[in-house]
Amino acid sequence: MSEYSSKGLRDFLQSHLSENLAAQGRNFPDDFGDTCDLLLSGLIDSLGLLELMTAIQEHCGREIDFDALDPEQMTIVGPLCDFVSDQMKTFQSDEKLLV
Repeated sequence: MSEYSSKGLRDFLQSHLSENLAAQGRNFPDDFGDTCDLLLSGLIDSLGLLELMTAIQEHCGREIDFDALDPEQMTIVGPLCDFVSDQMKTFQSDEKLLV
């Protein structure tokens, strides 16, 4: 499994959010899944969303064009992970074309 697959990115999100919640003295929810809305569930706030976007870009080692993602899907785990995974696949295939 690639760390940039949708599953790999979900694992990263879960780990990243777990660490942040633990630092706040909060527990990670049992119902974390593809339909979880990070903002509406209270796992992140608007500042947390910006921090998460930065963390994802650092994890991937490149800038992600989040403007291309439907804003209503940006805080939902499944669509967010699928989008970033697709962005990474496009980036990797573009790199191969340049070589």
